[in-house]
This record gives sequence, C-alpha cells and structure tokens, in this order.
Amino acid sequence: MKNQKHPPSRMTRRQLAGAILATAAAAQTPPSAPATPDAELQAARERNQRTAEELAKVQVPMAAEPAFHFTA
Repeated sequence: MKNQKHPPSRMTRRQLAGAILATAAAAQTPPSAPATPDAELQAARERNQRTAEELAKVQVPMAAEPAFHFTA
C-alpha cells in the first residue's frame, strides 16, 4: 500500500464563518428568563464570555484574507 499524502485542505472565509456559527449555535443552551435586569445583564456577559472562549479555540492561519480591501 502506498503512502499517500493528501494536500492540505483549504477553507474559504465563508466556510470558516459557517463552521464558527454552527459551533456557536450548537453550544448555546435554551435561554431562561432572568428575573431582574441585573440578572439579565449578568446572563448576557456570561454568554459573551462563552462565545469569546469558543472563538479563541478556532485557529485562523496568518495567510487568511481579510473580509475587506483598501482602495485608493
């Protein structure tokens, strides 16, 4: 059996965004109604923290193109 090397797979920005959104959607739990505005604020901060942690796990190569370009 030959030792076959597969070329590195490339991922487009749209595929990466879709993967991130799918991961974030799967990680969400059904929201419960907070009793007070302070509880609602705390719940929002916790959701933002969880989302930031999930995004920090995604490795984006330095060669990835930005979603914009400058024109003169």
